[in-house]
Amino acid sequence: MRRRRVRFIGLLVLFTLALSAYAVMALANGASAPVSPDELLVTDTISPTDPIDSQGTLHPVFARLGETNLVLPVSADDATAIAYYSLSDEGAEPFEPVGSQVNAGFPSSIFKKIFSRDSSVRYYILQGTGQVVAKTGAVDIGASPGTPIVSPVSGVVSAVRDYKLYGKYDDVQIDIRPKGMSGITLTLLFVEEPAVTIGQTVDEGKTQLGKVRAPEGELGDRLAKLTHDEGAHVHLQATKDKPQ
Repeated sequence: MRRRRVRFIGLLVLFTLALSAYAVMALANGASAPVSPDELLVTDTISPTDPIDSQGTLHPVFARLGETNLVLPVSADDATAIAYYSLSDEGAEPFEPVGSQVNAGFPSSIFKKIFSRDSSVRYYILQGTGQVVAKTGAVDIGASPGTPIVSPVSGVVSAVRDYKLYGKYDDVQIDIRPKGMSGITLTLLFVEEPAVTIGQTVDEGKTQLGKVRAPEGELGDRLAKLTHDEGAHVHLQATKDKPQ
């Protein structure tokens, strides 16, 4: 008991010193306001080709949807970035990120390093626009065009349809009803060459849904700032059924 108490006090002192050092540096630089998310994206970045230390796992868990784990829909070796952002949709069901936030800021990152185990998954949370209903209501998983996309959950395919994204870009939408989750639909966008059909059962990390398509126009701009490439990605969001 005494040993635990001494260890806790030591960690607390270390954390306090880290915060003090951060405050001193901020004052020395004349910084009196919090660092904005945009500034953090410039100064606190990771390798665009290594958001995940796979350690032999091709499709590690990267998020949770309620009590359901979501596995990475592309191979860990192919992933270029994981970035969450907000949605204003009232029906949006937020994701719970798994891992460590790259742009969390100095005090938060120090706290996590002291009191949490290191995580192999690293992600960004980007600042959204407009009314925020779900802060992590959508996530983009970066990967090169043509990269195979596998199902992030086990469940049943409820829709596969061609449509015009923003009314002008050809895209494919795939909807999945996750196993054991009533009233929730998981949607994947920015897909090409769909490989599943409506009513098909899919297995997490195994069933191929399609491939990542090349972004057109401004569609890759959000992720390109992090990956320093064209910003190709697969997009995920989840919605709750509307009341009848």
